[in-house]
Amino acid sequence: MRDGVQAAAASDRPIAAERTISPPGRALPGRHGGTPMSSHGRTRRITRTAALVAAAAIAAPAGLLAAAGNASAAAPTCRTDQLKASWTDKGTAKSGAPTGEQETAVVELKNSGSETCTLKGQPGVSLTEGRNSETLRNSSDKPEPKPVSLDPGKSTTFTLVFLSEKDEPRQGFTPKTAVVTPPGNKDTVDLPWKWGPVTKQESATHPGNWVGPVGASVDVSSGKEAGKSGPGKVDCGSGRHGLSVRAVTTHGKGACPTAHKVADAYGKALDAKKKPPVTVTVNGAAWKCDEKQGKVNPYQECVSTKERGEKVQLLS
Repeated sequence: MRDGVQAAAASDRPIAAERTISPPGRALPGRHGGTPMSSHGRTRRITRTAALVAAAAIAAPAGLLAAAGNASAAAPTCRTDQLKASWTDKGTAKSGAPTGEQETAVVELKNSGSETCTLKGQPGVSLTEGRNSETLRNSSDKPEPKPVSLDPGKSTTFTLVFLSEKDEPRQGFTPKTAVVTPPGNKDTVDLPWKWGPVTKQESATHPGNWVGPVGASVDVSSGKEAGKSGPGKVDCGSGRHGLSVRAVTTHGKGACPTAHKVADAYGKALDAKKKPPVTVTVNGAAWKCDEKQGKVNPYQECVSTKERGEKVQLLS
């Protein structure tokens, strides 16, 4: 290495021009006329180039080794057996207190291992009770998953969103266990369920039960129900006959429970062989329900006669 550097340094010195004296009567012009370069000049120029190439070749492996070191430093995926799962008190759900509204339950995943690891994406979650089960879906319109790095002893959280069943027990069940599969794993961890009855949503086009990615907060208050934010159209999951229930509202929070009551009252009227238009009464307010034709498929719509702009749509 030292000899190569010295050779490169020596080659940086100016090279003295040499004159070649030709015999009388014979001219040895250079490529463009004039005095040609001697063989010694060409040798020195080749030596200088070779030294520079050698120095560059010696420096290159250091950069490659640094890149390889950075790649090898990437933390592996957290394994299920090194994660400790537990409920937190950060969600809206209360133990044993069904509300008939959409609630959240937050799970903490703590790295109980001795090495740093990473998690990214939505966990798999199934709520089970004997033969009954409800698998919470993931959806592309939920918060964008981002990698979360967990040092030993550190933790992250993810959120379950579910419809708390209160008035129609036949539409739901009370899970005993939440079976959690951390992202990037096949093994599961069980958590005892303590949040009361859940409305079944697996057959819904726009389910009200879903799971968010690790490291992302989810807020269903102020109308952020089923992943849709603010006043407007709120997908409330499935209702009677498996139809998807949608609230068109100016309020937001509380729209889904009312929408399900309207949908259920309208469904009972249809079951009684009544033909649209039908007027149903929910919470002392009248709703006029009728069939509508969408751009592709027909649907049912109930319009409040008490509050302007409040509607409930039933979609197949």
